Amino acid sequence: MKKMIVWGVTAGAAAATIVALMYKRKDGTRLADGLMNSAKDVGNRLRDYGNQIKDRLFHVKGPNGEPVFLDMYDRQFYEDEMGRRVYMDND
Repeated sequence: MKKMIVWGVTAGAAAATIVALMYKRKDGTRLADGLMNSAKDVGNRLRDYGNQIKDRLFHVKGPNGEPVFLDMYDRQFYEDEMGRRVYMDND
């Protein structure tokens, strides 16, 4: 009986959340639109912060500041202006 009450409350809260997120405001926007935009902003900031940490720790760039990648054999390369792979020496 208690499990049914807990499941009922959970289902009711989920339904209320869905209704609140899909409720259309007078200006035509929804609450979910703002949440999605802020979630994307947070994701972009986390990605940028991760790239900054990676650059600070590894200091790996191409000769003109190009990003350096690894192929399936763990060889480092960057792409030139023509899009061709240029492998770096691992001295």
